[in-house]
Amino acid sequence: MSKYRIPSSNSKYYIPKEDYLTAVHYALRYPLWVAMIQDARDTSTAIRYDKDKVQTSPSADMIPNAAIRSTELIDKVNLIDSIINLCTDDMQYFLRLGVCYGLTFNQLKGQGMPCERDKYYLMRKMFYYNLSQKI
Repeated sequence: MSKYRIPSSNSKYYIPKEDYLTAVHYALRYPLWVAMIQDARDTSTAIRYDKDKVQTSPSADMIPNAAIRSTELIDKVNLIDSIINLCTDDMQYFLRLGVCYGLTFNQLKGQGMPCERDKYYLMRKMFYYNLSQKI
């Protein structure tokens, strides 16, 4: 059995296999993007003083480049957050853990998730469907 179960063609939230896997892997990049946002705001790496000679970056525009990169990452994170916010308030935290951090249903249930398997998987399918429509 594969790790990801593709919705069947009879499903309300059917998307082609390639689009589904793209959405899954896009969501799994969420923690990396959150970390990169913090790194992108740190422009102190533009000049390195730990070498014998001072090395500057090839681009003199490090602050604008960092701002542009940070904005792109924030847009990606906000897209995922906006889709997660479509579900009920008590499930947003658990859906984020499941789709962005890769936790399984049993791990989420052990953390106190208030719904059962069918409802969780339906919300997850809806999340991937909506994400695939927007990326």
